[in-house]
Amino acid sequence: MSIKKVILSRAPVRICDIGGWTDTWFYPKGAVFSFCVDLYSKVKLTENGLNKIRIFAEDFEQSTEIINFKAVEYDGNLDLLKAAVKSMNIEKGLDINVSADAPPGCGTGTSASIAVTLISALSKYNQVDLTNYEIAQLAHRLETEELNLESGVQDQFAASYGGINFMEIDYPDVKISNIKINDKRIRELENQFLLLFLGSRSSDEMHRAVIENYKKRDPNTINSFEIMKNCAWEMKSAIKSDLISIGEIMNKNWDAQKRLHPLMVNESIMNAEKISKDNGALGFKCNGAGGGGSATILAEIGHENQIKEKLIEKGYTILPCKLCFKGVHSTIT
Repeated sequence: MSIKKVILSRAPVRICDIGGWTDTWFYPKGAVFSFCVDLYSKVKLTENGLNKIRIFAEDFEQSTEIINFKAVEYDGNLDLLKAAVKSMNIEKGLDINVSADAPPGCGTGTSASIAVTLISALSKYNQVDLTNYEIAQLAHRLETEELNLESGVQDQFAASYGGINFMEIDYPDVKISNIKINDKRIRELENQFLLLFLGSRSSDEMHRAVIENYKKRDPNTINSFEIMKNCAWEMKSAIKSDLISIGEIMNKNWDAQKRLHPLMVNESIMNAEKISKDNGALGFKCNGAGGGGSATILAEIGHENQIKEKLIEKGYTILPCKLCFKGVHSTIT
C-alpha cells in the first residue's frame, strides 16, 4: 500500500495597512506599510487516489470539485482556489482543505493569503521552487488576469513575506523592504495593538465609486490618495520612534481614507472609534478598503484593558493576535 503525500501550508494576514488603496492599477505609484499577524490561512493537501480534485473551505461552508483537469470552470464558487489549481497544472486527484483564522470579510487580506498558501502547497507538491516574490505575483495575477477581479498587490506580498513591510508600488511591480524593529518595540506593539472585528462586509460598491471618482480626477479623491501614500512613507520613519507618532499617522491615514466615500464609515465604526479614543486610543484605522471588516487600534500604554472592556461591553469582538515574522511556509508530512 502506497503512502499518500500530505502537504501542510500556512501564511499570515496583514493589519493596519497604512497607504492601502494606493497599491492599485488606477493609482500610478503608491506605497504601503503594514504589519503581518498570526491569524493564519491554512491548507492541507492530500492525495485522494481519485480522478478528481475536491476542495473544502470549512470556514466559508463551501466546497467544489474539479473533474476535468484540462477545463477548469469558474462559477463563483471558490474560483480563486480553482484558478490556483489550474495555474499549477495539477493532474492527480487531491483533497484540498482550506481554513482561515480570520473571520470571513475581515478586511485583512484573507482571500489573497489563502491563494498564496495554496500556491505554495501546490508548488511543494509539484516539486517546483517558487520564490516569495513569484508566489505573490502569481496569486495577484490569478485574481486580476485569470478571474478579472479588482485587486491591489499589497495583500499577496504581505502573506508571502510575513513580518513588517514597506512596499513601494509601481503597479503591478512591488519593491518590498522588510522592516526590523527591536524586541522592546515588538512587545510594545503586540501589547498596544488591538484588532477589532466589526463584522463581515462587501466593498464592491465603494470600490467602484472610488475608482470612478479617481478617473474623473476628483480633487478630494486625489488629495486623499496622496495623503495615504505619504502616510506609508511617514510610518517607515516613525515605526522606531514613539507610539504617539505611530498613532498620529494611523489617524491621519484613516481621516483621509474616510473622505474617499460615505460608505467608508457607518454607525458601528464611528461608535467603535469614539469608544476607543475616549478611553485612551492613540490611533484607529479600519483595515483594508474600510466600510467594516475590522479595525486596528493602537492603545496608549496602560489603557489597553480599559479599551477592550468598553468595546466588549458594547458587543464588539477583539481578535487576539501577535505579530508574525514568517511568511508562507509549506511542509511535506
